[in-house]
Order: sequence, then structure tokens, then C-alpha cells
Amino acid sequence: MEEGLKKLFGAPTHMRGEFRKVQAQLRDLGITLSIWDHCGEPLEGFAPSCEFCQLIGESRLCSGEAQKVAQHVVFDDRTVKRRSVLGECLIGVPVYDRRRLVAAAVACFPVVEMLKEEKLHGVCDRLQVDYSLVFNELKRVCRYSAADTERLINILTQMLDREHALCVSQSEIVGLSTNLARTYEELSFVYRISGAMKLTNEPSDFLRKDVCQELLEVLNVQGAAAIVYEKAPAEDDVEVIMAGDIPLASDQIRRLAEDEIAPQFSGDVRSIVTNEFVGMTGSGFDGVIDQLIAVQLVSDSGAIGILMAVNKRDGEFDSVDAKLLGAVGHQAAVFLTNHRLYADMQELLVGVLESLTASLDAKDPYTCGHSLRVARISERLAQELGYSPERVRRIYLAGLLHDVGKIGVPESVLHKPGQLTGDEFDQMKRHPMIAARILGGIRQLKDVAVGILTHHERLDGKGYPQGLRGDDLPMEGRIIGLADCLDAVTSDRCYRSALPVATVCKEIRKHAGTQFDAELTEKLLAIDLEEFLKQIRRDDGNIRPDPAHKEKHE
Repeated sequence: MEEGLKKLFGAPTHMRGEFRKVQAQLRDLGITLSIWDHCGEPLEGFAPSCEFCQLIGESRLCSGEAQKVAQHVVFDDRTVKRRSVLGECLIGVPVYDRRRLVAAAVACFPVVEMLKEEKLHGVCDRLQVDYSLVFNELKRVCRYSAADTERLINILTQMLDREHALCVSQSEIVGLSTNLARTYEELSFVYRISGAMKLTNEPSDFLRKDVCQELLEVLNVQGAAAIVYEKAPAEDDVEVIMAGDIPLASDQIRRLAEDEIAPQFSGDVRSIVTNEFVGMTGSGFDGVIDQLIAVQLVSDSGAIGILMAVNKRDGEFDSVDAKLLGAVGHQAAVFLTNHRLYADMQELLVGVLESLTASLDAKDPYTCGHSLRVARISERLAQELGYSPERVRRIYLAGLLHDVGKIGVPESVLHKPGQLTGDEFDQMKRHPMIAARILGGIRQLKDVAVGILTHHERLDGKGYPQGLRGDDLPMEGRIIGLADCLDAVTSDRCYRSALPVATVCKEIRKHAGTQFDAELTEKLLAIDLEEFLKQIRRDDGNIRPDPAHKEKHE
């Protein structure tokens, strides 16, 4: 008996649908079917219910006979056939699920031989039932003889196998459909991330919106977070980006990553999955984090961060979740690496340009630092207008390079202390076009040239070099023109002293709508210009020339 129990791995409750279909099919054939588990008990809803035994009041006897057959089937793992004490035929066949014996199916049916046997009289006499009534009822329900037993065993076995195969197929189809849907969702997620990997995107926005926020839905988790090392996993160079409902502060998430997760990464181990998270004693994470999955973000130079998700809402994290997070982590690491290379190139470019403009400005002590200050003012105005970081960067570069065209203007004109002649002024007015021509040949600075070319244009059409008017004047030119004017009048020149900020504000407002853009003027005047200009000069480190050396402009 113990050996039989070892062969059985639990009651086949998941196969109820199959048994019910076979039971209905056999009922149409005049055969009763019962299903028995390993404990010798009928599966709920599948107890013996032979019509003939019910007629003569021997249901208990029928149940006992079926139970004996079921026990032989289960414990001997074989097909059993026998006649009951009433003369009925009982056949029992083993039921398998994935090659494991899980139940016994017992079929019961009266046979025509019972009509010819004398013991039917004895049964009727013992039970005190009318023989002719029992005989007529038995004659009505009998469809088979004892010789049909082998054929019926084959039929029963085929029915059970067929229904089980159908059920398994349907289950596999449902599973396949679910897996396909999940795979499609995951591929779409990775595709969306690839589409969002634009170098102009800020890393924090990319990780928050396109990675962590999406992980909440795809993995169905309570929260997700990315921990990014700015250069290396140093104490003061860590950024934490979170999404979802994680009841932990950013410094706690950082501590979780550094103390609990990072030490588990070593060699080829770059991902961890735990469905029973236990934090270090006194960490405060127990009861808050139950499940955790994390991958290491790695570049050629080493670890650059960690991507993690906590507390799955439906079940546990599995290998599929780990593979998906690994793919997303790889994409995120590639983006961060490329973005840092791009940022380094931009920093190098800006550094070179700043050095270039500084060397040009240094030729005149009165304009030293002018280009950098115009760039800073232009940058601030672009930010006040709510422009994208990429557009702000372009406007900054345009402000930085707005006077580079003066390299084509004779120094005698640039440094002339007196009033310029008409011919000299015409030479000066060519510097925006010279700058645009120089920079237009550099693909990376092609978009920057627009603001440089138009920074001396005016809304009323009285500017140069093209005399643009109204809407024809691009916003980049309006911003740099206003920034150029602001720095010029608030800086000392060889022919005059810097004007007070209050006076400058009045003059700028006076020319709003004619020389300057009205909306832009209001944005500028809403800034604390006194403090802003002081800060720019402090950062610039520019020292104004000695007022004693100024000459009056004629």
C-alpha cells in the first residue's frame, strides 16, 4: 500500500473537466464511471451511482466493490476487471498525468449473463424485491455481455487519453497565447526604450519615464529604481531615480543598493532575484521589501549603476523577469555610456569654443569676457522661455560665438576709439555674415549659425545685415540681440562707463516691440538683473579696466 502511495502525487483535481466529459459519454453508453484518489475515496462529484444497484437498494455494496477495484488499480498500477457479487462487470484503469499515476477510473455496467444466472433469484429473495420487476429493469439496461469487457477497457482508456490530450493541448494553447502576449509586450517595451535612447534626452528623464515607469506595468511591481554612478560608485557621485510606490527615501534606496545589492555582484553575476528578501540586521528594509530583482549596469569602464524592481504584485519573480530586466538594463547602460561620451564631446567642443572666443575677446581689454556673458544671458532667457535643453544649448553656443565674425573685420575698425565712418560701419556690419559663413561649414554648428546671423536684426526692420522685420526674425536672433545689448550697456567701454541697471531696464522697456521682442523683454526684466549680472561676472572672473584710461567717444 505504501508503495502505491509513492506512485501517486496527489488528487487530480485539475482533471475534473476531463472526467466529467468521459463520464457523460459513458452514461450515454449505459456505463457508470467513478473516479478514486490515492486514499481510496471517490473524487468529489464522481462517486459510484449505478442505476441497477440503486434499484435494488445496494448502492453501498456497489460502492464497496468499486473501491476494491480502484485500490488494486492504484497500488498495482495495472488494469483490473472483475464481476461483483451481484454479477455486474467492473473494470478499472489507471489514469496518468505527465507519465505519473494520479487516479483510478472505475466503470460499472450490468451484463446479459446476469439474466441467465440463478443467483438473481437468490438476490431478489434476500432483498425481498419483485423478481419480475428486477428482471425487466435489468433486461432494459443490459447492453453488453461479459465478453465485451476487453473492448470496453480499450474504449475507456482511449476516452480518458483523448480528453486528457485535448485538455493538455488547450492548456498549452492558452499558455502559448499568454506567453506570446507577454513576449510581444516585452519586445514592445524594449523597442520603446530603443526609440527613447536619444542623446538629446536627459538621463534622469529617460530612466524615470522610459525605464522605471514602464517597468511598473510590464513587471507588475510596486516600485522600480535606478541608481546611477556619475563617474564611479563614489560616495558623493550617486543619483537615485525612482518610480512607483516604494516606501523608502532616496538615501535609503541608495543604501539598499550599496550595502545589500552591490556586494552580490561579482564576476559574471550581474543579476539577482530573491522572492524572500531579508535585509541586514537593523537595515529597516524587512517588512517593506519582500521581493527584489536587480541587474548591474555595466560599461566598458566598469559598473555605472544598478536597475532594480521590488515587490511583484502577482506571484514571484522568475527567470523570464530576470531576462527582461537584464535586456532593459543593457539598453540603459548603453544609453548612459553613449550619453556620457556625447556629453564629453559637447564639453570638449564648448571648451574649445570658449577658449576661441576668450582669445578673441582678450584682444580688447574692454570686451574681455563679453562673449561668455552674452552666452550666459542668452542661456538664461532660453530657459525662462521653457525651451528644451538641446535648444538652450544651441542658443548658448550662438551667444558664445555671436562675435566670431569680427575676426574678418580690420583691427583698426574694431579698436577705433572715435566714431566710425560710413565705410567703416559697413565693414563692421558684415561680421554676422562672416560668422555664419565660417560656422555654416561645420555640420555640428549649422543650427547655431541662424542666431548668430540675425542677432543684429530688429523687429522694426532697421537692423542688419538683412533688414528682417517682425515674424521673419527668428527667436534665436531676438534672444542673442537682447543679451548682447544688455551686456554691452552694463559693461565699461573705452568711450563710456557702464550704465546703472535701473537705467538699462528703462531703456530696454522703452524699445520693446521695436528693437526688442516684447515678451522676451518682460522675461528679462522679471529676473533680478542686479544679482544675475554680478553672479555672471563673478563666475567669469572678469575685472573691469581702470576707468582712468577711458576716452570719451566722439
